[in-house]
Amino acid sequence: MTNPVTRSVKNRGVAAWRTAGVLLTLTGLFGHQVTAEEPVRMAPWVIEASATDFRLNAATGWVPRDAWAGRSADTLRTMLGGVPGLIMQESFGGFEPPRLSLRGSGVQSAPSSRGLALLLDGLPLSLADGSFNSALYDPQLGNELAVFRGGDGWRLSPLTMGGALDLRTPASASTGTTDLHAEAGGGNAWRGAASGSAALMGFAGYGAATYARQEGWRANSEQERTSLLGKLSRSLSPGNTTTVEALHVRARYGVPGPLTLAMVQATPRAVSADVVRDQPYRDAEVWRLGVGTATEQPNFGYEAKLAWQHTADFFQQLQANGISDSRSDDLSLRASTRGQGMLAGQEHRPSAQVIATRGWRELRRYNNDSGRSGALFGRDGLYATQAALLLEDRVTLHRSVSATLGIAATSATREIADRGEVAGAAPTQLRLHWTELQPQATVTWALRPELTAFAGVARTAEPPTFDDLLIVGGAYPRLARRSQALALQRATTWEAGVRGRSGSVRWDATVYRANWSNEILRLADARGVARGAVNAGPTRHTGLEAAVHWRLLDGAHRLTFNASGVWTRCIFVGDTLFGENRLAGVPPVVGVLDLVYEHPRGYFLGTGVDGTAGKTPVDHAGRMVYGGQTSLNARAGWRSRAGWMFFVEARNLADRNAIASTAGVLDVVRNPAATAIFLPTAPRRFTVGCEWRR
Repeated sequence: MTNPVTRSVKNRGVAAWRTAGVLLTLTGLFGHQVTAEEPVRMAPWVIEASATDFRLNAATGWVPRDAWAGRSADTLRTMLGGVPGLIMQESFGGFEPPRLSLRGSGVQSAPSSRGLALLLDGLPLSLADGSFNSALYDPQLGNELAVFRGGDGWRLSPLTMGGALDLRTPASASTGTTDLHAEAGGGNAWRGAASGSAALMGFAGYGAATYARQEGWRANSEQERTSLLGKLSRSLSPGNTTTVEALHVRARYGVPGPLTLAMVQATPRAVSADVVRDQPYRDAEVWRLGVGTATEQPNFGYEAKLAWQHTADFFQQLQANGISDSRSDDLSLRASTRGQGMLAGQEHRPSAQVIATRGWRELRRYNNDSGRSGALFGRDGLYATQAALLLEDRVTLHRSVSATLGIAATSATREIADRGEVAGAAPTQLRLHWTELQPQATVTWALRPELTAFAGVARTAEPPTFDDLLIVGGAYPRLARRSQALALQRATTWEAGVRGRSGSVRWDATVYRANWSNEILRLADARGVARGAVNAGPTRHTGLEAAVHWRLLDGAHRLTFNASGVWTRCIFVGDTLFGENRLAGVPPVVGVLDLVYEHPRGYFLGTGVDGTAGKTPVDHAGRMVYGGQTSLNARAGWRSRAGWMFFVEARNLADRNAIASTAGVLDVVRNPAATAIFLPTAPRRFTVGCEWRR
């Protein structure tokens, strides 16, 4: 039996690749010229803070688009795995959702994700309940990625615990470039991307298109994704800009599923008998249309954005979980204003924001009858609302010291309306509502022009998603769904950090400690069957995030060393069952090292390692753990003065067989030998590619 993803990749892959090639060529005809001598930022973890946005502290940074130049764009981890604080563990070796987390938030959620916000130009790409599918999030569509860790994410998504990733498009045609990227690699993988800006008759336009497909290295791991983004802006008056933006992304991918520990070690390319029978795959797409207006004056700024988003998500899971077919429509609004003035001899920069999201969703659930949709066992109307009013003021206490005080009044609602169309099942209704006040305070001290320290405290909260509130139970073919009530999870986070530069060395380090209450943990049994979500007792997240960028040679010949790592410790606090155990699924250490040499004639050579260290528990009881893993990588290439770049990259050079991550977490492992939860690392793979920029 061949699932629809396999048929789509084989029958439409060549045609789609040719279409992407045409888009690449057409987009390359327009763009902003940059000098040929402009240096290439080779490492994706070179993060720079903005000196112009007064609302940001030292824990926030930017990853520019050219940071992943000269390397493969196959996975989110490849492009962003070195961002301080961001934990990403590969799943099946492609664009499908990795285990994604900021500061331990969200790592417990699978197969859908929550715990951090994925945004496009400040508005969410997630559903209104906060859940998202990161397979629909392609950084190549934007110009830069803004990373908001911890409390900084409070400003963009106050009802999210870990932070936010905001993919940003050029503000005008003059700030963009034209980029073309094409690559081919192992597993019959083909990827292409194009983006460009143009100005005509007073309008500024930006467009981006990406395409990716691969057959994969395991059975049932075929993938295909197409993405299109268009943006049109016009300045109506000095300092005022109106923008219209449209997005469409469709991602289809097979799910090869987890293996037992013995299978990972002996036959990592295998799939289980359940996967062969049930052919799990996911077909998801998003359509989005947004409008916005912004006014920027020296002492005043105003911005308002509104977006409508439609998503369709068909997820054929294993027989024990069934098939879900979801359709949703969401409206998102963000309006903000800022000012600047003197009061009582002090400079004040107040700001206010209103953020609101409303979603309407219908979810149907069917039996999976050996790869086909069987009997309907659930149909629900799901309605989510989230709203927040944020007030903030940054006060200059001294020419080198400033303090920021803010508070957010938040409200969230979750409603589940059972349609009552399942024979023998009584209709049920569930409505949950939460309100919360979330204060925040930060002090920033510019010790000298190139050294800044900060300390802050923030109260954050996050309501459960519908995947947390709905549970599939029973045994096939008599599956059933039920709903449950959960409490709002909360945390108080203390953090301190320093970012600086001394000569040829730049560094960034932040420590934090977060005391959580009612943390939502989503569990599964040893066969991967969902057991539902629970509110845990007190938990504590502690971590250290650090990165260093060192130009060892700076001249005609350049040698650059980059290192990034995050140490995380998430534990129960006096739990009656798990004591002080670590929470399952969070690797103690995740890190990346990279060394790049650049020749004056355009040649470059890089080598590095990435991976995890320490023992990661599979279950909260700590009965089963797996060790760390490292991958040796290398790349080489050449860049011409005309803007062309050619490269070859090899990942996992040693062809080491290890565990990349797990498909969810367990409460207690009762039969370790039969526990199929492990995802193997991808074998050695090569990629060749070319890029063109002007």
